Amino acid sequence: MASSRGSSKGTRTRASAKAGRRPERAELPQGREPEPRVRPLAARSASELRSLLWSLFLALAFWCLAIIFYVSLQRDPNRVLYAAMAALLALLWTVNFSFRLSRRRQR
Repeated sequence: MASSRGSSKGTRTRASAKAGRRPERAELPQGREPEPRVRPLAARSASELRSLLWSLFLALAFWCLAIIFYVSLQRDPNRVLYAAMAALLALLWTVNFSFRLSRRRQR
């Protein structure tokens, strides 16, 4: 019968994957903390700018959606409800954008 163990190729792959990773907290000697991951300043700035632009885009999209719901759904009795829900989401994303913008200006 064949053995239920994996091939040596799979074992080598797992061993090389373990060699490249950082040690976990349980694997470190007593009293040592793992090194924190520090992202480069350029990557951090790019991700902050990306999140700022996404929040701006979503705020504008929901404001437009609220206006479109209110204006274009003339015969629907729930048009005010739909427009109010879109406006609430737009307000939340607008607040999110303003917080991100103020935090970016402080730096």
